[in-house]
Formats: sequence, structure tokens, C-alpha cells
Amino acid sequence: MKKLAFLDLETTSLDERHGDLWEIGLIMRDLRQPIRTDVEHWWQVRPDLTLADPKALEVGRYYERCRVRRSSIGAGRKLSPAINLGSPWIHEYTGEPPAEGDWYMSATAGSIAATVARELDGATIVANNPTHDRKFLAKFLRVHGQLLTAHHRMIDIRALLIGYVDGRLSAYDGKVDEAFEAEAVPYVDDWLAGYMDSPSWEIVGIAQDPGTKHTALGDARLDRDVYDAIRSSR
Repeated sequence: MKKLAFLDLETTSLDERHGDLWEIGLIMRDLRQPIRTDVEHWWQVRPDLTLADPKALEVGRYYERCRVRRSSIGAGRKLSPAINLGSPWIHEYTGEPPAEGDWYMSATAGSIAATVARELDGATIVANNPTHDRKFLAKFLRVHGQLLTAHHRMIDIRALLIGYVDGRLSAYDGKVDEAFEAEAVPYVDDWLAGYMDSPSWEIVGIAQDPGTKHTALGDARLDRDVYDAIRSSR
């Protein structure tokens, strides 16, 4: 692998045939560099909501969080996680306490697509349900004259976590108390008992702030943190 792309999207539907993406969270990590530095990217695009699923908009809090919802279809912004910047960044005064996304640069869907296509060229996508994100992203890029040339193999962090749990259990003859730290044991037990559809991130010590769930950059950060926690676990 040359570079990793921790990716998450917020979309207007679960079906790419009827919906579009409206938010992209992307964290790039170049594995060829001696000192690995993660670079965060965050964009929002005004989508066409004609065929949108109201539930999808509700889950992603579109009308609460989308900062280009009043703009024309195709308008966009490159948002910054920083809360204190200067020129060429523009500050949006919201009347609320400073928050991520208050500083931005104007963009278009086309310019965002060009940047994303370049960043993902040859990259390995790491995501929670990467097939979903890949379909929506490929559609977005093609519509705007670009092509997704990321590596065809992807890393699904949920599948990675299941493999990690199964591997630990196998190594310790199924003895949960020996295979995992005490803090993780209840979460493993819940999954094995069928109370959870999939194992919790807390098994590897990751707990997501509820306020960042179903936000593209927040979920991309989660992807990265879970991936790193699994890779560094012994």
C-alpha cells in the first residue's frame, strides 16, 4: 500500500441510483513518507434533493449541518476543522460558539471532484462499509468529469474488527477473560451473546463522541482510530 484514505460520506439515500453525496470526510496518510502525517479534508456540496430519502437526511442532520443548503445545486465549500484561521479562509459568523467548519473556502462540486480524484489516485480506501462510499463517490466523480482510480481492494474496519476478535479468541481457546482487557470483556460478551449486530469499537478502546456520529469527518476519524487501534494491538 502506498497511501491510505480514511473515508466517510454523508448521502441523501442509501441507494446511489436515487441519491447523491453531500459531505465528504477524507484523511490521507502517505505510507511512503518516513514521518507519517495525517492530512484531513472536509467538503460539503449542495445536492439535488429531488429523489432524496428523508430518513437519510435526518440521520446525517442535513438541514442542521449542511452549510451550503441555501446555495444553488452544485455549490460547495472546503471546510476547516480549525476554529481560528485567517486569509484566504473565510469566517462564517453563526452566533454560536466557535466550531469546526466555521472557516471555509468557496468551491464547486467540479473543483471538489477534481481534488478528491487526485487525492485518491492509487490509494487504499479504509472505511466503515467502504462499498457504499465507493459507489457514491464513483458516481459523484463521473458526473463531474473525473474518475475514481483508488485501489480496487478496500479495508472495511468492521470486518477488520471481527477478524481481530475472532483471532484473539482463537489464540486463547475462546477464553474471553484471557483474550481481552477487562474493559473490553463486556463488549465482547455482548457480541458473542447476539446482543449486538457487530462488535463495538470499545473492544479496542475507541469510543466515539455521540455528537460526531453520522458526520463525515467525525466518522473518517473513527475509521482511522479503529484501524490504528487494531493494527497496534497485541
